[in-house]
Amino acid sequence: MDPVSLLREYIRIDTSNPPGDCRGTAELLCRVLIGNGLTPITFGEVPEKPNVLCHVGGTEEPGLVLIHHMDVVPAQAEEWSVPPFSAEVKDGYLYGRGTLDTKGLGVAHLCAAIDAARSGRLRRKLFFVANADEEVGGKEGAGYFVRNLPISFGRAYGMNEGGVGVRDIFGEGAFFLVNLWEKGPLWLTLSAGGRAGHGSRPSSGDAPARLSRAMARIAEHRDPARLTDPVREMMRTLFDQGLTNLDPDSLGGRPEDTARLEAFASSYPETDPLLRNTFAITTLAAGFKPNVIPGKAEGTLDCRILPGEDPEAVAARVQDMVRDLDVRVEIIFSEEPNGSPRGPLFTALSDAIRSVHPDAVVLPYMSTGFTDSRFFRSIGVDTYGLMPVLLPRSEFGRIHGVDERIPLSGIDEMVRIISALIERWNTEKDFSPFL
Repeated sequence: MDPVSLLREYIRIDTSNPPGDCRGTAELLCRVLIGNGLTPITFGEVPEKPNVLCHVGGTEEPGLVLIHHMDVVPAQAEEWSVPPFSAEVKDGYLYGRGTLDTKGLGVAHLCAAIDAARSGRLRRKLFFVANADEEVGGKEGAGYFVRNLPISFGRAYGMNEGGVGVRDIFGEGAFFLVNLWEKGPLWLTLSAGGRAGHGSRPSSGDAPARLSRAMARIAEHRDPARLTDPVREMMRTLFDQGLTNLDPDSLGGRPEDTARLEAFASSYPETDPLLRNTFAITTLAAGFKPNVIPGKAEGTLDCRILPGEDPEAVAARVQDMVRDLDVRVEIIFSEEPNGSPRGPLFTALSDAIRSVHPDAVVLPYMSTGFTDSRFFRSIGVDTYGLMPVLLPRSEFGRIHGVDERIPLSGIDEMVRIISALIERWNTEKDFSPFL
């Protein structure tokens, strides 16, 4: 089975969410599984959003659950250099919405799982999972899936998205960021009301004016840097390997420690959002005509909060920031930060990565985004996140971006790493110290 050809076929099925219709991709995955002698199950809350579950083989526990999602974020075709669902190949890359998030990961999981089934050497349970609806919160996808599992995973660990390999991010070399924790999403609506009137007679109390000042205040705000346990663990690994001279265990709550963290974030900008709550302005809406002052203005914030923070408390702090402007703050959606402890899967995954990239540094990581992992963690499946492809640092921002693409060489490398992970998971003799 050629993973590149399969991924191109997968990409060409448009599963943009909304609306998130994944029937075509579920049919594709099931056809491949059935063609290789396996028996997948599909089930979902609505017909347009089926989930795929397949017990690939094995009877012993703890098992391994390979998870990805079939839906993708929408793409504005006019912004891309190629049609986003054409799966074009050029310059050593496969282009297309979903190559990185997460159809590429799904193909690597599928090919490695089928190879493992063919080998006849599966001792421990292995499951393949493809969920719908992740890009809009997962309620009708993984949320429904874990509440309605037709078969039990038993004791198991999960591998999902949320981490990736990046070159030269903490100095020269290959770094694989394994998502053990995720910041919590907090989406807020800010609204202002007031008089409607002629554009020639403005006042400082007009709704758009007050909302603009509120949004500007929030855009300029930065929470101070602080260290949480998940990031401390990442920094400890960097320090132990001589990649930074900042010992996280020397940091407390002193002002000089905050300054040292800020300096670390300046040196490694990708870590900046790992050290603080963030507040991103995402939408603004007001008015319908250039010469009419509207009586209402509204905007949204995408806040991502650190472990130990309560979404309602953060929302209340945002409300306090804009209370004098008479701007109302309401929660649209929120989830607590969540994570899994470092355990035997991290060791097995590290070994698997180094079987392909011998000099790689494997780091426990906290993702700034949120994934379906929280649903699997809620049913006792410790779940990590990694798309085991090694990207140039400049490519790190293409997830959800324009011209999303994956190196052709990376597709085969992902299959090899996932295959090595399955092999190590099945040859480990004793998990008792971890269970």
